[in-house]
Amino acid sequence: MEDTIVSQATPTGFSAISLIRISGDKALTFSRKLSNKKTNLKHLKPTKLAIHVNNKKIDEVVFTAFYAPKSYTGEDVVEVSCHGNPNISESIINEIISFGGRLAHPGEYTKRAFLNGKLDLLQAESVGLLIKSKSIDAAERQTKNLLGGITKKINKVKSRLLFCLSTLEFEFDVSEEEYLTNETVEKIKKALKSCETETSRLKESFIKGHAYTKGLKISVIGKPNVGKSTLVNKLININKSITSDIPGTTRDLIITETTLDGIPVTLIDTAGIHNTKDKIEKEGIKRSLREIKNSDIIISVFTNTDQPVDIKGFKKQILVYNKEDLQPYKGTKKTVVSVSAKKESGLDALKQNIKEKISFLKTNTNESLITTIRQKEAVDSLNLHITQSLNHFTNKPMALEIIAFEIRTAISKIDLFTGKTTTNDILKKVFSDFCVGK
Repeated sequence: MEDTIVSQATPTGFSAISLIRISGDKALTFSRKLSNKKTNLKHLKPTKLAIHVNNKKIDEVVFTAFYAPKSYTGEDVVEVSCHGNPNISESIINEIISFGGRLAHPGEYTKRAFLNGKLDLLQAESVGLLIKSKSIDAAERQTKNLLGGITKKINKVKSRLLFCLSTLEFEFDVSEEEYLTNETVEKIKKALKSCETETSRLKESFIKGHAYTKGLKISVIGKPNVGKSTLVNKLININKSITSDIPGTTRDLIITETTLDGIPVTLIDTAGIHNTKDKIEKEGIKRSLREIKNSDIIISVFTNTDQPVDIKGFKKQILVYNKEDLQPYKGTKKTVVSVSAKKESGLDALKQNIKEKISFLKTNTNESLITTIRQKEAVDSLNLHITQSLNHFTNKPMALEIIAFEIRTAISKIDLFTGKTTTNDILKKVFSDFCVGK
């Protein structure tokens, strides 16, 4: 029997309402003790009752019971909506612990939902990512996965692989023919090619899915006093970076999270890159160069008196000529965006240029995206075994046992992907990043 767990499901602090969640076999028993009522709560019927701690009435609350298996975790669940005073919330939680409950671990409610078959592992991951979504577009995509968008696609692949494997095993065990007929070979190859196409699409979707989940990193770089900080302030409409005519004002990374065209973006104002003997400036420049390597897009700012910092081999780079109000751009490069951060001219063109650089990430709402490294590694392995099974059809004679082995391995990768078979290490990694109340 699992422990009955409890935690606060709403943020701590003072608020109108605080929600305490209890899950486990003794959830209803603990609720009766809290309210001093002998009868059980009714399923899905909110009930207003008094809360008693140490035989003292401390609040009037609303109890809502969700009977197993028709609850989030698949267990008996009771949610207590009390007034949002931390002292009341803590008293309720401590009282439940005194009854024999324990504090929930991070993600334990969703983990129990997974273990009880309420969610597969893909949906469980989407719960955590939905909570952490940095834009409404990102939330929309996680909701699609939570509703089974990826699961439906991967189950179709599994169904086709099972058809291929069962056909081969029939030939091994029942058929009296020494070789597969051409018709059977073509049916299996057609099904495998369909699986390969679908898993290849899922592989490619990771770039978009990861961007929506983690966000893009855009570094604004340049030599000292080219106006990087002023430009960043204007792009985000906040005076976050200190600006000055004195070169080297920015000595450390100034990081701001925002959204652009629905995609989460981390905008990084870096230290001016130049030769210096100042130890602090050197460290700032070192950090800037490190961020450049990890960036998805670089905005390289320069002026009439300072040339762009040369970042060789970096494809997604936007050259921005600043201070056009003092000296218009007279260069020949057509790709240069000319702006005056101080006068706020040319900023719309720069934003449009950035949007064009990230336009490949835009997806229609019907497209399902894989979003975690775990999912990507599983799909990579799945796709590899499907491809290898197809490659063996070119051998003469065909090694049917090897083809069957590759298909069987691919099916096992699907089960690992969805969580039908998994390990404690994977579960620990998936759920440890969740908040306590979820």
